[in-house]
Amino acid sequence: MGNAHPADYTTTDVLVTTAGHAGVTTIAHYRTVNREHHRTANAKGKAKVPYYISGATPGYKVVVDVDVSKGSRKGSCETSFTPHR
Repeated sequence: MGNAHPADYTTTDVLVTTAGHAGVTTIAHYRTVNREHHRTANAKGKAKVPYYISGATPGYKVVVDVDVSKGSRKGSCETSFTPHR
């Protein structure tokens, strides 16, 4: 995470390192909604997926599932952030 404790009305980035040009999918599980984003990693395998924090429940830990794939290879992990006012 670019910032694991973002303030309301700011942006935090999920920072992913994977294989070059791999597909990246992230799903942030907020208290009332899930937000999904898709990106493609650059040639060096880096991807930055921004999440704008707008009205998220302060103090609620938002778990973000991260899935990557390139050809038949797949991987996954998770990270989290906790918004505050």
